[in-house]
Amino acid sequence: HRYLDTDGDGIPYRTVPGEHPKGAYFVRGSGHNKFGAYTEDANEYQEVVDRLLMKFATAGEMVPQPDVYRTRKAGKSAVVSFGSCDNAVKEALDRLAEQGTHLDYMCIKAFPFGKQVSEFINAYERVFVVEQNRDAQLKSLLTLETDVPKDNLVSILSYSGLPIDCHCIVDGVSAELAKGAAA
Repeated sequence: HRYLDTDGDGIPYRTVPGEHPKGAYFVRGSGHNKFGAYTEDANEYQEVVDRLLMKFATAGEMVPQPDVYRTRKAGKSAVVSFGSCDNAVKEALDRLAEQGTHLDYMCIKAFPFGKQVSEFINAYERVFVVEQNRDAQLKSLLTLETDVPKDNLVSILSYSGLPIDCHCIVDGVSAELAKGAAA
């Protein structure tokens, strides 16, 4: 029963291949019921899809939670990033603090996002999302997968093919804050 959720967390058990004659097997990606049997019954199929929603919610609490760095002087803005941007963000935050701009920071560690990600972002009026790609994929995921207001997120992008450095972050944050001060 490959897709049967016996404990209610949305995550069915997997068998170890080769351990049991009824162990791992392949089924279509769609059109099966919770027992792994082919179905064209809409209710059975919807039950499987609804379980997946619960599975992602459960996974969001089981994956590594983000690292959060708070400054004593933080205001209405913060920074969110992930992965290889982390050290550049930390250096940028130090340089911004030297200029009198103090920002809290969250380094996301995994997807799907847990509640802590939404709670952090929703605590600020403006959140700078630092990432190294043209399409702002992290910002897109945040707007799709959380209740965060899209207008509160500001992209700081670096996609030159070189590792991100603190200068583009400092410059991007400073320029955005100057726009806000002028408004």
